[in-house]
Amino acid sequence: MHNIVVAGGDTRDAWLCRMLLGRGYDVRTWGIAAKGVEPFRMSQAPPNVLIGPMTGIADDGRMQTAEGEIMLTEELLSRMGAGSLLAAGLIGDRIVTRCRAIGIRTIQYRLLSTFMWLNAVPTAEGAIEAAIGRSGRTLFARPIGVIGFGRVGSVLTDRLSRYGAHAVVFERSAEKQAMARAFGHPAFPLDVNPRPPLDGVFNTAPAPVLDASWFGEDAPGWVIDLASIPGGLAPELRNTALVRQRYQQILSIPGKVAPVRAAEIVWETLSLALEEEWEDGKTVRNSYWGGNGGLPL
Repeated sequence: MHNIVVAGGDTRDAWLCRMLLGRGYDVRTWGIAAKGVEPFRMSQAPPNVLIGPMTGIADDGRMQTAEGEIMLTEELLSRMGAGSLLAAGLIGDRIVTRCRAIGIRTIQYRLLSTFMWLNAVPTAEGAIEAAIGRSGRTLFARPIGVIGFGRVGSVLTDRLSRYGAHAVVFERSAEKQAMARAFGHPAFPLDVNPRPPLDGVFNTAPAPVLDASWFGEDAPGWVIDLASIPGGLAPELRNTALVRQRYQQILSIPGKVAPVRAAEIVWETLSLALEEEWEDGKTVRNSYWGGNGGLPL
């Protein structure tokens, strides 16, 4: 039986604790409260699975949690020992190097394609929830722009179409423009002029693509920015009257609008990552974790 500690940064981590407890795991919280789950104390036996927050673990072991800053110490890593697992959204290089020396497996789930694809769904659906009613209408039959046709952009465009919106893609990459058209969506380069009329725009591109042209008199009525910090707004436009009423940046949507599913996605990602390891081009089982990474869904 795995002894799991969840160092939680938001609501998804509290739900993760409750989910694991309901599945019979020995689970404790660290830096977050979860109904029915006991807090972790350093005097207790160390975990063999430590799940850090989405925001990650810094090089010096610092973690930002719902209850403030906590520290992953050298002593705790040593007590966890070889064969344990340390997972978080991101993990500092020094911590990864130390874990490798001890024999602790590390997973930075925010860097895994499986997590990105799974997380794109609640991100897209939460973004649509935020947009509905912004113009005094539903999204049905309205022209809605999507900047970027990566994981979130492609899933969001699909969901908009299912709502009956007319999704229009703006993308720098010619290949991704072709992909969008192959799926039946009109697609244009970012600098197309003039742009087709749009009711609103979602930005998914992690670059300052939202310049003044997106906020002119004939521009969309609202712009929702889904890109991670610092977002897609041109720096010179921040806190200006031009964008104040129309621009909204929304971060960490899954943990806010769908925390239960967000918790499941973290666990599914870890389970998939531990399912198999690749060695010399051949699939091999991890001897410690066994089939399905030892983390049954």
